Amino acid sequence: MLYALILAGGKGTRLYPLSRSDTPKQFLKVVNNKSFLVNTVERIKPLVETSNIYVVTNRDYVDKIKEELPDIPHENIFIEPANKETPY
Repeated sequence: MLYALILAGGKGTRLYPLSRSDTPKQFLKVVNNKSFLVNTVERIKPLVETSNIYVVTNRDYVDKIKEELPDIPHENIFIEPANKETPY
């Protein structure tokens, strides 16, 4: 049985000016009019059952994640306790 963990909590500051805090890179629609997040889930769905896909995000993006990924169980969306951001 396979599981997938998608990290989608970053602010996307390194992709500035395309991404901003209100629209970080995981929500950008650069390819095929779907966000990076949706494209990622669609790529792994043939390999991983939807019930085994988990997403880690920050408090600011929970509603947007739920909107973009309605098939992912809400209990599979985790809120990170503190945003650490990867250092440059």
